[in-house]
Amino acid sequence: MTLRIVLPVLMAGATAVPAGAPAGTEQVWPPSSDLVIRSITLNPGAPVVGPTGSVHLVIEVVARGVAGSAGMTVQVDPGAPPGPLEGARPEAQLGPVSRPGPAPQTGPISVSPFVASIVPPRAARPVGPAWPASGEWEVWRFEPDKKLSRWYPAGPWAVAATARGVDGGTVTRYAGFQLRRDTKFSSVQALRKGTGVEVRGVLNRVDPQGYLDYAPFSGQTVEILHREEGQERWTKSAEATTDDQGHFLRTVTGHRDDEWRARFMETERYATGRSRVHKAARQ
Repeated sequence: MTLRIVLPVLMAGATAVPAGAPAGTEQVWPPSSDLVIRSITLNPGAPVVGPTGSVHLVIEVVARGVAGSAGMTVQVDPGAPPGPLEGARPEAQLGPVSRPGPAPQTGPISVSPFVASIVPPRAARPVGPAWPASGEWEVWRFEPDKKLSRWYPAGPWAVAATARGVDGGTVTRYAGFQLRRDTKFSSVQALRKGTGVEVRGVLNRVDPQGYLDYAPFSGQTVEILHREEGQERWTKSAEATTDDQGHFLRTVTGHRDDEWRARFMETERYATGRSRVHKAARQ
């Protein structure tokens, strides 16, 4: 999944630092009217890390009026960018944990540009409001020197792109993403019980303490989904809550056949998880 954020044009004469900008953010005003950051694209837009391996993040910035090959810089930091992130769901307070593995990574990730290319204005001009007609849009691509892994903080991250113009003025724009840890189901069953079907299983998450690859995920809501055999559309039939060991159980009446699965909806720190499809079986 790629996350693309289109930003408004900042015209000459602007004098205010963006609302909520972090203390210490460099802003030189007024910038040149030709200095514009049009968009910031993150790929993947919703990174999910597992117990092993890492995620390679690519950042693409489309801008105009940038002075030279060193005129664009990008910084990636844990924490929310100015303004709320749409779609974020509150996460239960898990408290501090000790980690037997590598020490948690903190602070910003250094970023270096690895491609800067020119895009013809017509190809880059968006549909909608009028945009400056002069100059050319430049596509700047960046990749962090370090890849994202389970040892980086889960939750919101901020991307700050700063462009410097030929007159020394700068424009800084922000994007954000949620770094989530993987979740998975195990031991899921759908068993006929009387006039209904009992769905049970275990919800797991990447172990936040680092002792295991996956650990039980307690106190979470699991959705029980049902669909008629041969159909594509799933319907949420019920919900269940996981216990201290990640176990959940729910009996849904009114159905005795068809197909079943469990789903966990993403939170600020953990990704959506779906079980395999199970046909209702006799116990």
